[in-house]
Amino acid sequence: MQQLNLFAESTPILPITYYPDFLSQELANSLYQHCLQLEWQQNQIRVAGKTMPVPRLECLYGDKGCDYLYSNSVFLKPLWWTEALSSLRDRITALSGYKFRIVIGNQYRTGQDSIGWHSDTDSSMGYQPAIASVNLGSCRKFQIKPRNGKPTDFWLEHGSLLVMHPGCQSTHLHQLPKTNKVVSTRINLTFRPHTGAGR
Repeated sequence: MQQLNLFAESTPILPITYYPDFLSQELANSLYQHCLQLEWQQNQIRVAGKTMPVPRLECLYGDKGCDYLYSNSVFLKPLWWTEALSSLRDRITALSGYKFRIVIGNQYRTGQDSIGWHSDTDSSMGYQPAIASVNLGSCRKFQIKPRNGKPTDFWLEHGSLLVMHPGCQSTHLHQLPKTNKVVSTRINLTFRPHTGAGR
């Protein structure tokens, strides 16, 4: 399996590893069709005193009791793992060594669906979490940058895996910007640890 490990021998350039061909084309296509049938929802987020729709669809699957709150306004309660999501989680753990208890799904329906610069620092994930991101469907630009630095662009391919290693959320920001290009649906699955109740 090809991987792009963005570490120098001493100081990390970017604390991530990218696997462009993590899934075979056949498996990626099958998983994409499965994910289209997940229980997606259009959530509302409160920003600068205003409530507005989140610019993408979302869902949460995982262990019982592993609720997730972000931006102090969007609350996600996990549905139980599907067999396909559970198998994908185990495959990522076998490759990376990291364990995960939830997966947040983001569905970007058009180029206007997006997520702005942020880091994933919710306390429910514990200290210095690793986050693994599987990408399905349309290829979209993903950007990551040091908090006071310039962004690096990646074009996340269908069936690829991007692992953000422990410490990444403390030192870097990332986003999926809007595009005026005509693009089809993209689904992103982010596997995360959680400190919540047991199974």
